[in-house]
Amino acid sequence: MSFSSITVFSCSTVRKESNPNIIILFIGESGSGKSTCINYFANYFTNSSFDEEDHYSNMKIVIPNSLFPEPNFPEGHHRHCERNVHDTSMSQTQECTAYDFRWNGQCIKIIDTPGFNDTDSHKDDQNIQKILTQASQVPFINAIVITINGTNVRLSTSIKTTLSQLRSSLPDKIFKNLFFIFTNCTEETRNFDLSLISEFKPSEERTFHMQNALFSIKDKSLLQNTKSVRKMTQTWKESVETMGEIMHEINQTSATSVQVFNDMRIRREQLIVHKENLIEKQKSLLNIMNTLQIEKERLKNASEDQQANKNFTESKRISVIDIEKKSYYSTICLRHGKVQVCHENCSLSYEPELNLHHFQQCAAANGSNCRHCACGMNDHLHSYEIPVSRLKTVEEIIQSKKAAFEQANRNIKSSSDRVVLLERVRDACQYEVNDIKDGLLTTIKELKQICSHFNFHDEMNGTIQKLRKEAKIATDFKAKQEFTRTANAIEHFINRI
Repeated sequence: MSFSSITVFSCSTVRKESNPNIIILFIGESGSGKSTCINYFANYFTNSSFDEEDHYSNMKIVIPNSLFPEPNFPEGHHRHCERNVHDTSMSQTQECTAYDFRWNGQCIKIIDTPGFNDTDSHKDDQNIQKILTQASQVPFINAIVITINGTNVRLSTSIKTTLSQLRSSLPDKIFKNLFFIFTNCTEETRNFDLSLISEFKPSEERTFHMQNALFSIKDKSLLQNTKSVRKMTQTWKESVETMGEIMHEINQTSATSVQVFNDMRIRREQLIVHKENLIEKQKSLLNIMNTLQIEKERLKNASEDQQANKNFTESKRISVIDIEKKSYYSTICLRHGKVQVCHENCSLSYEPELNLHHFQQCAAANGSNCRHCACGMNDHLHSYEIPVSRLKTVEEIIQSKKAAFEQANRNIKSSSDRVVLLERVRDACQYEVNDIKDGLLTTIKELKQICSHFNFHDEMNGTIQKLRKEAKIATDFKAKQEFTRTANAIEHFINRI
C-alpha cells in the first residue's frame, strides 16, 4: 500500500437504521491512540489478525493512518473522516463517525469522536457539542472508552484539560460506564499514575492496557526481521486477549440511556440562547424605557403648555347703545335711525308723527332746523324709547394663545396614546426579560443536576463581562443599575451553586 499522504474531510454520521446490541463511544486526546484502538477492534470483531507469515495482509483498516492511508473495510460502507494522516500534531478525526460490526451474533456500533486539545484549540467546545449531539442520536450507550497514552510520566496539562472538559461536559450518570485504555504500554511499562484520574474512580476491572503499535512502524523493512515480526505477532495476540476482556466487561454493563445526553445537549443549547437573548432583550427594554421617559416628558410639557394657554380670552369694557323705554317722551330725529335724541323729556304736547309746525316750537329747534343734528325739524317726532349709552364687558379671544392651547391638547392626546402603547410594550418586554432570566437560572440549575462539574464560571463569564461593559457605557443611571444588577445576580447565583 502507498505511504503518500491523504487529506479527507467528508464524514459519515451515526446511522440510525441499524439496531445495535452494544454501543461504544471512544473519546481521547489527539494522539492518544484512539483511532488505532478502533482499527484494532475492527480486526478483533472480524477475526482478522497480524501473523508472522502474512503480516498485515488480512488486517482490516477502517480509519486511515500513516502506514495505510486508505481504508479497506468494508468497501464503500463507511467514509472516514481523517485529515493528513502523517501530521501527528493534529487531531485526525474531524467529525463523529460510526462503524458497525457483527460479532458473536451481536451488532456492535463504535462511535469515533474528534480528539480534544487539537492544535486548533478553539474547536474543543465545538467537538464537545458534536459528541453530545451524536450521543443523543443513539438509543443507549454501553460504554465510554477513554484512551490515554500510557507512556506519559505524569498527567500532562493537555490530559488534565481533556479530563476536566470531559468531567465538566458529560453527564454524571455516564461515568458509571467509564472504561480506560492505556495505549502504547503494558501494565508493567505504564508510566502513568492512576491516582491522577482518581476523581473518575477507575476500577481495576475497567482499566486496560494495549501495546497497539502495529500501525506505528516507519519502515516496512522491519517485516524482514524475524525477531521483530515475532514480537509484533505476540503483542497483537496480547492485544486480542485484552480486547476480549474489554468486551466481556462491556457485556456485563447496563446500557446508559442516551436521554441524559440529549437532556444535557438541550440545556446547553438553551443556555447559549438565553445568554444571547438576555443582553439584547435587556438593551431593548432599556431603550423602550428611555423612549417612554422621553414621551412622558413631552406629555408633561404639553400639559404645562395647556395650563399656560387655557385662558386664551380677555375681558374688555366697551360702550354700547341700548334702546330704553322711558316714562316720558323725547324729541328724536328719524334720519339717525331713532338713536339721536335731540331734546329729552320734551315739554310740547305728545306728537308721534312728523309735524314741522309742531316741532318748530321744540327747544331743539333753530328755525326750521335742529340745533343738535342740523336736520330739518320736519324729520323729528316724539318717542318714549330713546337710545342710552352703557359700558359692557365682553370676552375677546387671543388667537395666538388659543392656537397654542389647541396644539397642546393635540400633543396631550398624541403623547398619552404613545405613553399607553409604550407602557404595554415595556411591560411585555419586561416580562420577556424576566422570563429569560428565570429560564437562564433554571437551565443552570437543571444543567448542574445533570453535570455537577459543569464549569459555569467559564460558561457565563463572557455574559457577565458583557453586562458590566453595557453598564459602563450606559449614559442612563437606571440602565447602569439594571445591567449591574443582572450581572451581580448571575454571578452570585453561580457562586452559590
